[in-house]
Amino acid sequence: MSQRASGYDRRPNEEYFTPIWVAAPIAHYLRCERLTDVWEPAAGNGSLVEALGLEGFCVAPSLDDFFTYRRPPRDGLDAIVTNPPYGAGRRGESACAFIRHALSMRHIRVVAMLLRIDFDSAKTRVGLFRDSEHFAGKIVLLNRIKWFPGASGPSDNHAWFIWNRMAAGRPPWIAYAERAS
Repeated sequence: MSQRASGYDRRPNEEYFTPIWVAAPIAHYLRCERLTDVWEPAAGNGSLVEALGLEGFCVAPSLDDFFTYRRPPRDGLDAIVTNPPYGAGRRGESACAFIRHALSMRHIRVVAMLLRIDFDSAKTRVGLFRDSEHFAGKIVLLNRIKWFPGASGPSDNHAWFIWNRMAAGRPPWIAYAERAS
């Protein structure tokens, strides 16, 4: 399938709020890992926080500068789950920085980032994926995310990319998830 222009205008401050249905696949993974408390460090309008809460998780949202944190905002948080900002030009520098910073927090067992499906394809990112001992795998969303109401349709495919400190030494896996009807 080829890429096409979506017809969306770029949003200021990267205000692309995660639809509720997108939380179900990562929630399933977190439950399988027996995790209950998650941190959403780019909470935006709270849609992902709400969705994870509806899935039964205790969610700690934050809106301030994620990069000022050296440890999670409270004890007991098992995972970071977020739709990170991509940065200027959608080239992914901010998202890469989010991933690196999240992985630097030794108290967090699982990091899950919602990213374009080919985010792991760049040679400059092999340290985050191929060469990372903690990269566990990705959950490909088989439905495209519609970020805004209206006639414009989505043009990008997305996946949850997951790093898990317990995955060291295991090859990464790939899974697929559809939007529930």
